[in-house]
Amino acid sequence: MTSATGNKEPLINCLHGMKRKAHGAQKPRHINRIVEVASTVQRSDSPAQAINQRFHNQQGFTLLELIVVVVIIALVMGISYPSLERGSSILNLQTASRDVLNTFRFARERAISEQATMLLIVDREERKLELANILGESMRAYTLPKGINIQSMVRAGSEVKDKVMTVRFAPNGNLDNVGIRLVSDTGSRRMQIISDPLGGGARIEPVWEDIK
Repeated sequence: MTSATGNKEPLINCLHGMKRKAHGAQKPRHINRIVEVASTVQRSDSPAQAINQRFHNQQGFTLLELIVVVVIIALVMGISYPSLERGSSILNLQTASRDVLNTFRFARERAISEQATMLLIVDREERKLELANILGESMRAYTLPKGINIQSMVRAGSEVKDKVMTVRFAPNGNLDNVGIRLVSDTGSRRMQIISDPLGGGARIEPVWEDIK
């Protein structure tokens, strides 16, 4: 009786002959693939064993390896999250400071264009700035974003203890000498908006104690 290996040898020889004939062809890849599979089958006792051997060689991740990867990711997130949170709070504080500054500018422009006194009401507890005319009619309001608070308010160099401070904008462009200090919930950085009574404008300055 002819052995299984002996039956496979003519097939292998035939495939090798086909490969040599197709050597000059443009796409002999399918012939090469057939020869490789047939060679694998020849080295094995049976085609089923050859297929099983290929699957056994393709090993996946173990449970321990997956646990190690998860732990590493958790450690990286734990280290980087505080830095990301501080960066986000500083960005929100800068944005809120620019919005308050733009509110000052809008109030001044409105007073000049309408030739009427405008009032900017700053509410510390409500975290809100509201623009109104001399009659108290509201014209525009701005609320600070979540996480940004009014830490202090200053008028003519003295801190305002009341929860509300009113800033007057005259028709000639002048305004009260005031300052508003903003702080984030994290307390990592503060910004202050300071008016310029002579020039009629306002500017943003960092709190220098936070930088030193």
